[in-house]
Amino acid sequence: MNCPRMDLPKSEEMVEALSTSFQNLYNKYTRSENGPQDDLRREVYIVPVNNNTAVAAEDAQNQFLLQRYRPKVRRAFTFDAKHLCQAKNQRWEIMRQSRLRVSSGQCCSVCIPNISFNNSKAVSNLKNLLDIYNISATRKSMFGCFIDDLKFFYQLKRQEYKYIYDEVLEDEAVEKAIAAAARDACSGDAVVGDSRFDEEMRTQQANTRRILTVISANVKNWVYKVIGWFTYRMISLLATSLVVQPLQIDRVREAEQSGLPVIYLPLHKSHMDYILLGLVLTVNNIKPPLVAAGENLRVFFISKLLSFLGAFYIKRQVDTKKDQLYWSVLSSYIKNSMKSGHHIEFFLEGARTRSGKCCVPKAGLLSIIVEAYHEKVIEDAWIVPVSMNYDRILEGNFVREQLGQPKKKETFYAAISTFIKAICSHYGIMRVDFNKPYRLRDLYESIDKLTQLENESLNKNGMEMMSATVRYKNTVDRMAKHIVYDCWKSSPIMSTHAVCFLLLNKHRNGTTLEQLSKDLSMMRDKLSQSDRDIGFSGRSIDVIKHALDLLGPKLVVYENTDSGRIVKPILDVPVLIELSYYANNLISHFMHQSLVALTICKLVSLDIWNSGITETKISRNDLVEDVLFLINLLQFDFVFIKPCDNLDNIVDKVIRHFEEEEIILMDMMLEEERHSQNIAKLLDSDSDDEYQRTYVEIDVKYRINTNASSLNQLKFYRSVMMPYLECMAESAGSFLALSENSVIERDHVQIILNQMHENLEEGILSYGESISVDTIKHSFLAFEKFNCLQITTKDNIKTLNIINNQPSELNPSMQVMSEYIEGFVKQMN
Repeated sequence: MNCPRMDLPKSEEMVEALSTSFQNLYNKYTRSENGPQDDLRREVYIVPVNNNTAVAAEDAQNQFLLQRYRPKVRRAFTFDAKHLCQAKNQRWEIMRQSRLRVSSGQCCSVCIPNISFNNSKAVSNLKNLLDIYNISATRKSMFGCFIDDLKFFYQLKRQEYKYIYDEVLEDEAVEKAIAAAARDACSGDAVVGDSRFDEEMRTQQANTRRILTVISANVKNWVYKVIGWFTYRMISLLATSLVVQPLQIDRVREAEQSGLPVIYLPLHKSHMDYILLGLVLTVNNIKPPLVAAGENLRVFFISKLLSFLGAFYIKRQVDTKKDQLYWSVLSSYIKNSMKSGHHIEFFLEGARTRSGKCCVPKAGLLSIIVEAYHEKVIEDAWIVPVSMNYDRILEGNFVREQLGQPKKKETFYAAISTFIKAICSHYGIMRVDFNKPYRLRDLYESIDKLTQLENESLNKNGMEMMSATVRYKNTVDRMAKHIVYDCWKSSPIMSTHAVCFLLLNKHRNGTTLEQLSKDLSMMRDKLSQSDRDIGFSGRSIDVIKHALDLLGPKLVVYENTDSGRIVKPILDVPVLIELSYYANNLISHFMHQSLVALTICKLVSLDIWNSGITETKISRNDLVEDVLFLINLLQFDFVFIKPCDNLDNIVDKVIRHFEEEEIILMDMMLEEERHSQNIAKLLDSDSDDEYQRTYVEIDVKYRINTNASSLNQLKFYRSVMMPYLECMAESAGSFLALSENSVIERDHVQIILNQMHENLEEGILSYGESISVDTIKHSFLAFEKFNCLQITTKDNIKTLNIINNQPSELNPSMQVMSEYIEGFVKQMN
């Protein structure tokens, strides 16, 4: 029944009373758009907005009021008589700020065929877990949010954790490992029943119990709730918000309720990673996993506390051949944990990244999970890649280690000191993203088929086939690389990542806030078009101010110049290394374009940068060959291609992208003919006919546009990977100055660091952030792969030996290697 809109009550006082009552009721249960309520809470917010006009008027460029949350966009609603008399079926809409988001964290459509894929964008709201009233049915009480949070954690679901100990000691594989260790200790000549053998068996059994005691987690539910509440309160002080996507949480919950073990595989950036993941799962009543932690965290009090929270401690380096007993105990513990219904979390990268980019994974623990599936210990498992992203990391930076100084040992006092410093600082937004869960079996079978095809190809070409052990190892390694690649490519971009990336790659010498805002807006559009999720929103100028405030004056400064006020990064080496830590998060998006841009700049003449040439041509074959060289050279720094993809596809995608940006002017007729020939070759190779046609290979010539805009864009893409190429060039050149053919690795690393500092001061190096111990050590491994270097280890001391064979295409000398790399880093005006 509809009420007439204009029939008002006779008593104006009654209307006023009702209107006031409804307005008060509305205000009581609805958050104001003008600020926090009396409990100082708000809903989501990605980017702080400056509403303090007084401070802004005083210094609009440098200072602004940092608020914890962005105000909600809500239609103001005021009750009056007119509203009271509107029809009952008319809805009072409350407008929430939302935007179209792609379903981020999709798994590979090639390797995971049994998962539905939907790349369409849908309206999605992020959720801030630091607002307890927004994520649960908890209502405000008279005691305030402090007690309400405690009540929320007390009422959380109790999770069941079985203590795994006797099952491991009774495991047949562990018993065999104990007997083998006892036999080896007796020089292999002892037999069962021998007194010496029996004594050694007792020694090895005691050793096994000691190893298992260290490894085993002893989860206590009450500790989980208390520490969860304490962590929640601390993060509320440290961070603006802890953001998740509800859709991703629902997917993880469905996987957890399936009855199969869930394997969480996060990218490792900070010690906060496992804390945040456990907290997010706990708050959403999802059973947290057992977490593999390094033995370096076994310090006073903290080790026991982490064990109560699900941490099991493992060695950082394990030789599976020399330490078979330890490996068998660890394998049995993980397998029996999954069999007992526990979930597992470990970091494929092994250690925290020191450079901000994703590290090449280590497949040791993943091989145990695959073995458990092979041995039917578990029916299957869910793989859930996870990425934690921060506006600022809690540890501060890793500059000391990148400059060659030893890592500080983890101690209780160091942990307390870090905690005290942390609560006095602000770390912006923290975000946890879960990729779409998929079955271990699907990924393993898909990658194993690729390895099998490669094995058959070796046999067809008359080469030695891989053994079953090597084939299995290659399959697990490729699985690890696939997981890490997908997770890194789908990680959201935070505000500090974007601002640091632009400052280092476009505005190293400074720019105005207006120009930086314009470039950020353009980059946001490109990232969105590529379905890359962005971890911030709001006006670009506000995003930049937010990021600059978090970075602080020690990293970025304002300067007054003749052209106006500019913002610029401090160009000291430690500062550049710290800024590059955040900027490197965007390498995942630009690395393929950068490889092709580096190759194009190598192939074209230096004259095009200064002359009036309108275009120049390069060969596609030369382009692909040089890109392949760069991928092999940097194989220990990056995972460039996932196992189910190939180099031709990567190059084709970049060429199409460069064509859209008018960097490359392509002859479509030749390109289509090349594609047709490749398809014909593929079909012909699958044919059983003895006769196979011969093909004349078509080498497409790409025309490079040499106008100023195209060349500037090419330089921008080139700059993304240039620090790594400069470091590789310095490393290769350092061996040419050696008077001897061998040198201790530790000493030679220090020689290269000193030389790089000198070259930077003289202007020979362009990128201070290229000075990196990690990249130098990775260059040694790459040179060994190219047969230019041999690395030997004796008494834990590594020695580098230069190979002086006759240079050839397969075995280039260090001289040839150095000259070839220098071709990529040649100076351009």
